[in-house]
Amino acid sequence: MMKCTMYSYSTSPHVSQLYTGFSILRMNGEINLEQKPNNYCHKGERMMKHLSPQAFNGLFVTINEEKVIFYDTADGPNLNEEALEVADLYFKRSYLCEDVPERYRLRVFPLGLNYEVYAGKVDYLEVARMLRRKSLTNGWPIELMRWIARFASVSFLPTVHNMCAQPKPDQEPRVLFMARAWDPNDVAPGLPAEIKEDHVQINKTRAHCIQLLRKELGKYFYGGFAHNSYAVANYKDLLLEDAGISRKKIYISILHQYPICIATTGLQGSIGWKMGEYVAFSKSIVSERLNFSVPGTFERNRNYLEFDTPELCLQQTVRLVEDKHIRRQMMENNWHYYQMNLKPDKLILGTLNIAQYIL
Repeated sequence: MMKCTMYSYSTSPHVSQLYTGFSILRMNGEINLEQKPNNYCHKGERMMKHLSPQAFNGLFVTINEEKVIFYDTADGPNLNEEALEVADLYFKRSYLCEDVPERYRLRVFPLGLNYEVYAGKVDYLEVARMLRRKSLTNGWPIELMRWIARFASVSFLPTVHNMCAQPKPDQEPRVLFMARAWDPNDVAPGLPAEIKEDHVQINKTRAHCIQLLRKELGKYFYGGFAHNSYAVANYKDLLLEDAGISRKKIYISILHQYPICIATTGLQGSIGWKMGEYVAFSKSIVSERLNFSVPGTFERNRNYLEFDTPELCLQQTVRLVEDKHIRRQMMENNWHYYQMNLKPDKLILGTLNIAQYIL
């Protein structure tokens, strides 16, 4: 049986899907899994010394104590040079073959759609990660009680069990688009200047889509911007009706009720987390053009209808509202894709199968 050693340095929600996938494979008896709390050291040299656990959107895993895999869940297309130097295989969330230097193309592969999800069982590896977090050094007993409360259903944790659903093709064809407005002035130091303009363009596209969908679809549409200081100041007329509606538990309960969902481009051109959630919930999807590739068969007109202007977004949405056959087939296609490629254990197993074949 393959032995995997997982270096669980990152505390970012970006890597929760990866941790969960490995944990489920371990619980199912498909791999031997060891977890180490530190970051990966290659020949005595610690990787990513400049990144805090909260800022590190990646995961190192060794296979049979010999080969190194790096999983990159960062939003943008840039590859991590440190990881490229030491990794035998590199799986990239925002993957486009043309962006990968030719000398690396034989060992860089698409990782897939990303969203926050946890095992939802009493996973001692997850407990260990939580207790080791630096930020919890003085308050870990309180955090431990919160963790226990989540699994007792007192609070909400996005787990494999509650973050997916089979198609509901007979639902009334209503449309959902709950979005976030990004503050262009709230950009972390060191990021390129074009990130600010990226935020501006994302906001404009989302705002225009909300305006058109509200106007033309009326009661068949629900959506708007989540309440944050920037959205309240700049998009007062496009806010969700209540500040609490965008909370995860409420958002997921609303998501169950809407068979048609709108997806727009995320930060740095990435495929947003909502796309992964929509697929997991077997939705029919209208999406802004995807800039990156994912594993398996995930295609325009099969898994989503594409738009590149708000006007086309409305047109494609109306098409799904009016055509039950297209809507039903797309929901089935996305449920199949989730089962085969996106479930956390399936996503990780796909990467390990590539590792077995290549390494």
